[in-house]
Amino acid sequence: MATGSVNAKSQKIHARVSHEIIANVELAKNEGESTSQFVVTALQGEIKRRQREKTKPDESKG
Repeated sequence: MATGSVNAKSQKIHARVSHEIIANVELAKNEGESTSQFVVTALQGEIKRRQREKTKPDESKG
């Protein structure tokens, strides 16, 4: 049995989020989607966006 916040497949994270953001999450979630699923999907999207941003050539140069 797993104990604590880390097991073989995942790790729990805790974050304090404003009421406004939580309300918007609830409005944006798909039917049957858990908050956890929504957050994981959002994190994956943000990671990909930032990785693309880092590899994009600097367009301000020449």
